Amino acid sequence: MSALQGISPWWWVALAILLAAAEMVTITTVLIWSSLAAFCTALVLWAAPGMGGFEQVGLFGVLSIAFFFVGRWLVDRFGQPGGESSRLNARAEQLVGREGDVLSFAHDEGKVMVDGVPWPARLDYGAAVPAPGDRVKIVAADGITVRVRPV
Repeated sequence: MSALQGISPWWWVALAILLAAAEMVTITTVLIWSSLAAFCTALVLWAAPGMGGFEQVGLFGVLSIAFFFVGRWLVDRFGQPGGESSRLNARAEQLVGREGDVLSFAHDEGKVMVDGVPWPARLDYGAAVPAPGDRVKIVAADGITVRVRPV
């Protein structure tokens, strides 16, 4: 720990940047809190340049743990962008309740056109097979396949 005695705060800033870069690669929202702790340790070291190695590492450890729990609480409370409520990658689910035109249907599977985009479709349970050009309502989605019922 004597190696940390008298080091420049820039070493802690460099560690903060390194941890932030590692966070960008891993996308875990774990390393960002240690990165913030390293930056805060650098700020404290600028204010109190005589800190020893044990004090620096201790401060970094305590801040890392504190920021981790506070950060987890914030993510749980306010949510993470793109969390459960996001339907960005569930485009078929966004179509539920809308109407489209039948392109083709054979038995209970076919294709429907919604806003100029063809979608694989299945008939809802007990629905009659529609003819090409008929209007259908999308009642559910299963992956990229929509479940439809004639209007």
